[in-house]
Amino acid sequence: LSVRGTYGGNTAAIQVDTDSSDVIIIDCGSGLRAMGRQLMKSEFGRGKGVGNILLTHTHWDHIQGIPFFLPFYIKGNRFNFYSPVRDFRSRLDYQHAFSHFPITLDYMQATKEFYHIEEGEYFYLNDVSIFNMKMPHPGGSYGFRIEEKGRSFVFTSDCEFNIHEVDNIDKYEELFRNADVVVFDAQYTFEESIEKIDFGHSSGSIAIDIARKFGVKRLVLFHHEPEYDDKKLESVLSTAKAYMSMNAQKMGSIELDIAYEGLEIVL
Repeated sequence: LSVRGTYGGNTAAIQVDTDSSDVIIIDCGSGLRAMGRQLMKSEFGRGKGVGNILLTHTHWDHIQGIPFFLPFYIKGNRFNFYSPVRDFRSRLDYQHAFSHFPITLDYMQATKEFYHIEEGEYFYLNDVSIFNMKMPHPGGSYGFRIEEKGRSFVFTSDCEFNIHEVDNIDKYEELFRNADVVVFDAQYTFEESIEKIDFGHSSGSIAIDIARKFGVKRLVLFHHEPEYDDKKLESVLSTAKAYMSMNAQKMGSIELDIAYEGLEIVL
C-alpha cells in the first residue's frame, strides 16, 4: 500500500452501517470531514439523515472533526450522541468556544441529542446491541462492541495493556470474546511501548496476544503514531506478521490487517 497509495494521516472516524440501515459513527477525529462529504451524497445531503455517534473519549484527536462535518450544518438531519463520559456535551461545547472556533454546536442546524450511557452498559439500536467497557488510557477511554445477528465488531483505539494490565486480562473477555473484527491500538512498537509507560497506547504484539486469547477472527491494527510514514507502517505490519508466524501454533487462524483510510470490511 505504501507504494501504490498511502495509509493516510487523519485521526479516528469509523462508520458502521447495519442491516437495519442505521448509520453508526465511532469517534469524530479529522477523518470525519471526508466522511461527511460522502454522507452528503445520501439522505444527509437532503436533510433527512439520522446518525448515531459513539464517543470513546474527548481527547482532541477524537473530536476535532466535528466543526468540519457538513451534515451537522444541514437542517433536518438528526444525530444522537452516546458516551460513557459523563460531561461529554460540555467538553464538546468547549471545543466550540469563541476562543477556539467561531461557530457553536447549537448554530449547526442539524438536531443533536446527547445521551450518557453507563459504563459497562448494553443499549440497543433496532436489532443492534452496543456494549462499552472502560479501557486503560490517561484521562479515560472506552471500547465499544457492536453486535448484530451473530456478527460482532469491536473498536478500542486508545488503550495501554502494559504488564500490569495483562495480568488482569480476563476482565476484558466480554468485550473481545470471539469477535469477528477487532480494531485495536497498536501505536507503538514493542520497544517503544516499554519506553513510553503510561502514554496510553499498546503495540501490535500485545494486540495479537489479546486477539489469540479471546478467539478474535480478524485483527486490525490502528491508532498510528503521527510521526510514522507509510514505510514505517509497512514495517509495523510485517513485524506483527513475523511475530504471528513465530508463534503460529499458538495463534491459530487470526487474519491480520493494518488500518488505512477507506478500508471497508463486510461482515
